[in-house]
Amino acid sequence: MVLIHGHPFNRGMWAPQLTALRDRFRVIAPDLRGYGDSPVTPGTVPMAQLAADVGHLLDRKDIASAALVGLSMGGLVVMELAAAQPERWWAYGFIATTAQRVTDQERAARLDSAQTMDEQGMRPVAEHMAARLFGPGPSEKLTQEIMAMMLATNPAGAAAAVRGRAERPDYQPVLKALRAPALVCAGDHDSYSTAEITSELAGCLPDPDVVVMEGVGHLPNLERPDAFNTHLLRFLTRALP
Repeated sequence: MVLIHGHPFNRGMWAPQLTALRDRFRVIAPDLRGYGDSPVTPGTVPMAQLAADVGHLLDRKDIASAALVGLSMGGLVVMELAAAQPERWWAYGFIATTAQRVTDQERAARLDSAQTMDEQGMRPVAEHMAARLFGPGPSEKLTQEIMAMMLATNPAGAAAAVRGRAERPDYQPVLKALRAPALVCAGDHDSYSTAEITSELAGCLPDPDVVVMEGVGHLPNLERPDAFNTHLLRFLTRALP
């Protein structure tokens, strides 16, 4: 199975899942292009390019089939992979993500964010996000770790992906055509993937498992890792071919 991180994070955000899943699955958690230890491509990197990178990685490892789990922007990468090779994936996990079409307002906001990262680095964007990422009462250790992860991200790589995200296609037709089992998971305090956004995503899928975690914001896998791992393992066990 493949765990795909969100923006502006890296593969380290999946540490609790790697520990919980490794005895049951071969788990791959890559750094997307421009994030973590992966090389930076400045300018604009479309979501399709991030997905193609993941597909090529699996090809090099001779992995013919996998389950895909993506959080936030990682969920968009999962949708791109589903569009490109739907027969390759045996299950999908859409975590704190969206299938909403890009509006002019969102496009402008993302381009502004990318410009800020290019001109001022990661701190302004990281501080803005940190105020919205978590549910009530996150641990100081978690908030510090996430802030450090965001500040360590290469701003040129993050800006390129954000520009690509601003130009993403409509994924709703892709989701409506999926036939493999799908999990939709979000927190009830997520100000990014709100209840309305999560409901819209779930409504595009034929028969999804929907999990709304209480007291959780945009990072359910880190805010309540034990509960998240239980939900994910239960879903994957049922979905196994």
